[in-house]
Amino acid sequence: MDRHVPAYLTSRLGTVNAEAVVVGEGGTVGDVSLGRYSTIIKPVAIPTSAPVSHKPWTYTVRMGETLASIATKYGVTVSQIRWSNTNLYSNDSVATGDQIVLPPIPGVVVNVKSSDTLDALASKYQVDPQTIYDFNRLRSTDLVAGTDLVIPDGVGGAFPPPPALYQLLMRSGSGGGYPVKVLGCCLGPYTANGFPVGWCTYYVATKRNVTWRGDAGFWYQNASAQGYAVGPTPKVGSIMVTWESWAGHVAYVEAVNADGSWVVTEMNWVAFDVINQRTIKPGQLGQRLVGFIY
Repeated sequence: MDRHVPAYLTSRLGTVNAEAVVVGEGGTVGDVSLGRYSTIIKPVAIPTSAPVSHKPWTYTVRMGETLASIATKYGVTVSQIRWSNTNLYSNDSVATGDQIVLPPIPGVVVNVKSSDTLDALASKYQVDPQTIYDFNRLRSTDLVAGTDLVIPDGVGGAFPPPPALYQLLMRSGSGGGYPVKVLGCCLGPYTANGFPVGWCTYYVATKRNVTWRGDAGFWYQNASAQGYAVGPTPKVGSIMVTWESWAGHVAYVEAVNADGSWVVTEMNWVAFDVINQRTIKPGQLGQRLVGFIY
């Protein structure tokens, strides 16, 4: 009698009778081992951690929170949050009560448009189409307009150039007092470093062989995690890390003066994609100074 028992089961479990009971010596399917007469001798493995969510979710910004603090709290990057919220493409600030979409894992949330295809989204966000298909548990490659998709490890395009840091600091009343000189050059030898051109991270990564990733404000902890020495004292050739903007800022220490001040070169302080030199006095940065990478 054919009880429609799949051939792949009988090939693993041996003889199966009309009641779909194993009458041979048994076998294994996945994490389940069956003995003779379908006796389970090894139960299904029980997960030891909560399953990963496959759905994006909406988060309400709390008092005092920034994109950086929210990103750290939920294990994503500021860029991934901005790519997932079209209103944050040109504006990186959030206020108490704002609602933003967060990806459940590092990646990008995309609201599907009628013109979108799986291949086009994969190309745009630099991932394999199969990754999108599998993570979102799609049943077809035909996408439905208006639905949200999570693109694991997706990378969006460059954001519009931000205002120069000194402009932001002057607006907040915490800038000024730095002797600054615009330089005509020069980049270091590591120009193919993978960081976006024009930003502070790109410039500093041309001066030093940077083996870590992430926004500028997280360089101190990321470098330390890779075994680099870090500390509070400026040294020639070290990388200065600060929280002078929402994503942090990095600069390259060129000299340390006898009075304890230090000279840095940096990009995107005076203007986007412009290199300048700045002299900083001890204590001038206050709590915005994270430290130095040696």
